[in-house]
Amino acid sequence: MMHMMQRTLSRILCLLLALAMAAGPEGCRNPAESKLPPSAIAPPGTPMPTLPKGDLYADENVASADTPIEPGDTMEIVIRRGAGEEKFTSVVRENGTAAVSFVEVDVRGVTAAQAETRIQEKMSPFMRNPQVQVQLKKRTARVKRVYVFGDVKKPGFLPLSRNMTVMQAITAADNYNETALLDEIRVIRATPDRPEILTADISRLFTYGDWSRNLPLQENDVVFVPRSRLGDASQAANVLFPLVLLTIYPLFAATLFKAF
Repeated sequence: MMHMMQRTLSRILCLLLALAMAAGPEGCRNPAESKLPPSAIAPPGTPMPTLPKGDLYADENVASADTPIEPGDTMEIVIRRGAGEEKFTSVVRENGTAAVSFVEVDVRGVTAAQAETRIQEKMSPFMRNPQVQVQLKKRTARVKRVYVFGDVKKPGFLPLSRNMTVMQAITAADNYNETALLDEIRVIRATPDRPEILTADISRLFTYGDWSRNLPLQENDVVFVPRSRLGDASQAANVLFPLVLLTIYPLFAATLFKAF
């Protein structure tokens, strides 16, 4: 009877092993590996969709130099002439214009520096050599962001601080998992024609103290941390092992009951 039980269990294990081998390539496939052939890649020159840009870095409360002025924003304006100066506070109207003293200036879509030039041109006929300074305060400030995916504990988008690096972004994503492949991290960066793919290697940072592969990030960068093959196999094992136990335990208990 014991011999029959061992033979039955051996057959079951062989069957499960065969099923695992058949499902293995799919069960262990890294989700970052595309099945599409190289010919499926978009040809050069295909325009990429423009992602929205934020106004502020996460660690700052002042709009960056390239932030465009929009209706509802507030401009604090200082005009200096000689030893004196005049200060104005103007809210940008829905038509994109702002009142500066007795003149109207169209500032929709321009930066603070460009608005300074426009205000200076408008005021020059009435003042000698006016020096204009504009500080922009956004009505609704949008924080710049980056996206972190892959073998990290909390994937998703993160607020972008000034001078943020790949290592800082992964740390902000609640750190990487033990199965992460740290020497082949991908940074996908949007360009006018097609994305640029960069490789970061923060394992060199831990091994040699080499910061050179810890890339600085730009707004809307996508950071992908791949998973090692050990992690792929571990995921497949987590799926198959409960099925093995679910199949073996009832048969083992029934065989053992008959033996006694």
